[in-house]
Amino acid sequence: MTENSGSARSGDTGRARAEPRPVSTAAGAFGRALRQRRQAKGLALRDLQKLAYVDKSLISRVERGLTPPSAEFAESCDRALEAGGTLIVLAEAARAEPYVHLPPPPSHFVGREADFALLDTLLDEKVPSGPAKVVFVAGPPGVGKTALVLKWANRRQEEFDGVLWSDLRGYAAGSPAQPADILDDLLRCVGVRPDRIPAEEHMRLALLRGLLRGQHTLVVLDNALDSHQVRPVLPGTPGTTVLITSRRRLSGLVVGSGAVQVSLDPLEDFEATRLMADLIGDERAASDPEGVGRLVRLCAALPLAVNIAAERVATHPHQSVGDLARELVAEGRRLELLAVDDDAVGVRAAFSWSYRALEADTARMFRLLGLHPGPRFTADAAAALAGLPGHDARRLVDKLVQAHLVQQVGAQYYRFHDLLRVYAAEEAASEQWREERQAAVSRLTHWYLYAANAASWTLTPARDHHVDLGPAPEGVEPIRFGTFDEAYIWCASEMPSITGIARLALDHGLYEIGWRLPVEMFDYHLLGRPWQTWISSHDVAIESAKAGGDLGGLAWSAINLAEAHRRRGDLDRAHELYSQAVDISGEIGENPSLGWALVGLGNIAHEREDYAEAVRLIEQSVAVNARIGYQLGEATARVHLGRAYRDLGERDLALDHGLRAFDAYAKDADQHGMGFALVPLARTCRRFGDPEQALGYCEQALTAYRNCGDVWGQADALDERGCALAAQDRTEEALAVWRDALQLVMDLDDRKASVLRGRLEGAV
Repeated sequence: MTENSGSARSGDTGRARAEPRPVSTAAGAFGRALRQRRQAKGLALRDLQKLAYVDKSLISRVERGLTPPSAEFAESCDRALEAGGTLIVLAEAARAEPYVHLPPPPSHFVGREADFALLDTLLDEKVPSGPAKVVFVAGPPGVGKTALVLKWANRRQEEFDGVLWSDLRGYAAGSPAQPADILDDLLRCVGVRPDRIPAEEHMRLALLRGLLRGQHTLVVLDNALDSHQVRPVLPGTPGTTVLITSRRRLSGLVVGSGAVQVSLDPLEDFEATRLMADLIGDERAASDPEGVGRLVRLCAALPLAVNIAAERVATHPHQSVGDLARELVAEGRRLELLAVDDDAVGVRAAFSWSYRALEADTARMFRLLGLHPGPRFTADAAAALAGLPGHDARRLVDKLVQAHLVQQVGAQYYRFHDLLRVYAAEEAASEQWREERQAAVSRLTHWYLYAANAASWTLTPARDHHVDLGPAPEGVEPIRFGTFDEAYIWCASEMPSITGIARLALDHGLYEIGWRLPVEMFDYHLLGRPWQTWISSHDVAIESAKAGGDLGGLAWSAINLAEAHRRRGDLDRAHELYSQAVDISGEIGENPSLGWALVGLGNIAHEREDYAEAVRLIEQSVAVNARIGYQLGEATARVHLGRAYRDLGERDLALDHGLRAFDAYAKDADQHGMGFALVPLARTCRRFGDPEQALGYCEQALTAYRNCGDVWGQADALDERGCALAAQDRTEEALAVWRDALQLVMDLDDRKASVLRGRLEGAV
């Protein structure tokens, strides 16, 4: 909400001059958080100016959301106000493009006055016994739960500091959203960058609670399956209001969280008639009130069905409403004869009736979109499904939006209502479309594979492990990325679909795509650490490689999955997978996967403090990579070998392998590799009494990691820099550096954050 100046100034027209609106929602959120933190500390603007060394007029403008905070400004204020990195995270969001927080309300909406009044009463009343208010709207599918909640939320959103929204996909054709996915949505709504979202579910919830604390926030959770899906994502923070939609009564929330239910029934006939008139025009409705009434009753007065039926009426102006109603009756009878199990045959009849009236190319697009397994899709993905140029695909998808068969969410993405997704998928599964379906799945999965491959090349352009996929199949227009950010954002945005796409490939016998797609995403996995998708997609990859009898694919899938488990601390599972990869390589001969598997086993031995075994295994990896001429694998193995020799007390060998690795990376200008080699070199120098050289390596590593956008790597370099400073008894400087490192990694890696907290506690 904007603030107003207290009174009209001399010479004004008598009205108070309104404060300019914030430059973005995220900038306003940062400003409110800054002001609340400052006031909680009892500080005036001039006090913060002295503590943070920033001008008080700039603080004032930033607090009002009129100026986006710079990184330096946010870091200074965060440190001065002891905000623990919260202001830094919010500042990143304020400098980025604002995220769409809440979908718009439906353009046509009637009735529900009593339901609005009940929501107002329940959500406005004070609840002293609980920290947050939870209300859920329950009702049958198609009754308009989402429409009601979006209408209410959009009407009242100016009264909240922020509105967060997530589609829980409780009844979608694919699997419902997991708590980690929901928390990911909510954190992005607050403005947290994808690479700053924690890997662990409990860390995501903790970050969300920290960001919402002191705020008056509305959280909308749409289409929940049950209480078990919702309970793990409830912030429970004072001032937070949670509004949920579900087909079921969420009894678990009533008992556990004091949630209150609003039951939604179909519209009254006169309300549904008014909605129909709004959609087809008052004159058309008045010309055949009996036909309109019959059409409404056939749609069971459910808004979703009424919207779709009305669109059919509106696009057939030369037919009477009564004639169209008779067609819908016939369609309903056809469905009944097909023994459709549905409580509202009229709703499905409206779907079928509308679908069969579409032009052939639009109907084809509708059913093919039912094959997409993700929660949302782009026009480019639709183009791949249909084998059409992008502009033709957008035209057809826009027609489906106009027919209320598809919803647009944001500038680039579309989605189905879950009932319509099921209907589209059923149509696509019909035997008559078997060849069309197989071709569409092939094009879609190839499109994702080529996009992932292009993203991998763009994220790590200096690496020599990328695969040249050759020309794309006919009907597939590969996506291209001009910058690191474009590739990173695409990967982050498509994460909810990747496992489903891999599974779709597996189910249709496209086994190579089923394993190669997750493997192609590995560079992003290392940077963004989306643990859930990293693991679930590679589980599918292993299935697919086994089904296709592809030993090479099986080895790569096992190695990538092993690395995820190793980084998460499950060393037993990681050891099992790496060992499998070694065994597979024994069957197919020496290859890069054998080198990586041996390094992985060596790293596990290192973590178990068996340094001699680590050296033995990693030396084997170096030898394998040298024999086959795999330079990236050899350089990476030498970094790990240097670490192992360091912990065995072999200074010269440790430095030799580390420097040889760095030279190999530097030759290819591989920024990530350079940073990766430099930090262990710094640790070796500090370990053997040369902290000054260690500091030099840390500075070089920081530069390299910043150049390639690796936040975790920056934190690791800062960690070692702090250790080198502490070795010189520069304790205060070390503490400041460790705090900076913790701010970078606290929401990304719980294990690393624990190490840094231990250093801070031990040094105080």
